[in-house]
Amino acid sequence: MEYSGTWKEIWTQKGLMQGTKDDIRIYDGWEKSTTDMRHIAGRIKECLGITKDTKVLEAGCGAGGLTQYMDADYVGIDFSRPLTERCMEFFYKPAICCEANDLPFKDGYFDVSFSWGVFLYFTSHAYMKEVVAEMKRVTRTAIFIGDIPQVSHNRRHMTYTKEQFVRMGFEVTKGWAEPYVKERFNAVWRKKQ
Repeated sequence: MEYSGTWKEIWTQKGLMQGTKDDIRIYDGWEKSTTDMRHIAGRIKECLGITKDTKVLEAGCGAGGLTQYMDADYVGIDFSRPLTERCMEFFYKPAICCEANDLPFKDGYFDVSFSWGVFLYFTSHAYMKEVVAEMKRVTRTAIFIGDIPQVSHNRRHMTYTKEQFVRMGFEVTKGWAEPYVKERFNAVWRKKQ
């Protein structure tokens, strides 16, 4: 199927397609990736120290590709209402439709937050900074942002430099997901005690 329009329109179209949780790779845009979702979720949980009792926010949960592996006190957000509905339908986890730069949570509501493969769909660097500020506002201890593109095969993807994240207090690490390990990086922020 061909999708068109803004990224928000494309993700809404994907959320409206007929399918089941067996189609999660298509819903969440992983259809061209060989990356193992369970493996990525495990690495994120290890990086952030997520346990069953950890309050976790996922910014850009989509239909739940990573959500399904988050055995924690979890809430996902996404700007696509159909995808948040799929996430709840498929994996019985709470998912809220909202913009990531205007989160409907109190300061410090979550222990940790994360986002994977989402920042490339943002509309501007200004929006990215607003999202990071919001994630920091609602998070008590640590944030993981993964699969951030430095270059991309798609001219519509937003790209970033490692320095942008370092200036915002993040530690930058190499990417995890094939085939993009050399083109993408991860960033981790830990609140100073």
